[in-house]
Amino acid sequence: MGWLGDVELEHLPRKDNKQADALAKLASTLSMTDKEARIPICKSWVIPPIFSDDEDDMLQEEENHVTEVFEVEEEDWRQPLVDYLKYGKLPNDLRRRTDTRRRATRFIYYKGTLYRRSFDGLFLRCLSDNEKVQAMEETHSGVCVLTNRG
Repeated sequence: MGWLGDVELEHLPRKDNKQADALAKLASTLSMTDKEARIPICKSWVIPPIFSDDEDDMLQEEENHVTEVFEVEEEDWRQPLVDYLKYGKLPNDLRRRTDTRRRATRFIYYKGTLYRRSFDGLFLRCLSDNEKVQAMEETHSGVCVLTNRG
């Protein structure tokens, strides 16, 4: 504690520090008994790692000079982000240019698919308008039907 400089420690009795006492009591009631077991749940990645350990895979990817075409009938909301992340190309409109650059920090483009980084660090696949409708239909026609009953 020398690196903190001048520090004074003062002991407060429980009766004078009721909030901390209540938290300590709550924590002691939540502790596990001998009959309980704590089982860790591992997180799994939604997508494979970006960087491969195998150097042959990396060399093979470098040798393939393939241009991908992201074909859309109407302007897809993902296209400006894909253009910026993959080619560094920004829209001509100043407002859209600023918006794309700002939003791109939360996205990655990996193996032809756009992903958004969630707050807990998982990568969520970005859906087109058609995929969005299909996902909502599948969600609400399956498991959720049982939970919506009275």
